Amino acid sequence: MLKRKRHESEELELTTLLNILVVLVSFLLLSAVFSKVTIQELNMPPQGSGPAEAGKELAPVVIEVMVRKDGLEIGNGKEVTDRLPKLGDRYDTAGLSQKLKLLKDQYPGKRDAILLVEPDIGYAAMIAVMDALKFVEIRGPREGSQRLRITLFPNVTVGDAP
Repeated sequence: MLKRKRHESEELELTTLLNILVVLVSFLLLSAVFSKVTIQELNMPPQGSGPAEAGKELAPVVIEVMVRKDGLEIGNGKEVTDRLPKLGDRYDTAGLSQKLKLLKDQYPGKRDAILLVEPDIGYAAMIAVMDALKFVEIRGPREGSQRLRITLFPNVTVGDAP
């Protein structure tokens, strides 16, 4: 009869694996602190451009801001009403906010605007114009008073410029 040798089970050495996992976890935790995610909320235009709207007496007010390579344009959906050329290599977002503040004074119930962007416009420029569409900061009546932040058009729809 043949004798079989009985092998004892060997223990796995997990120390090296645990060392690697500790280093990876600490690296991931440290790198996660420096990354920041920013979310910009966009709203889609409302549906319903059918026969029910044809019976309305007044046409809805449309506010469009077009970001072009050479500047900004403000329109009413049919024609361009104002142009703001670039100031050097930056868009005139302060001037845009002031013009939009005048439109907000004319139409206080209006909460939506359309942002139309040409191709090859930088993301930072688009966000700066979007912020100018949403808010304007004005100084208080007295010197040294705090700046007031007024909401203009918080519901922004983004599309491609014609």
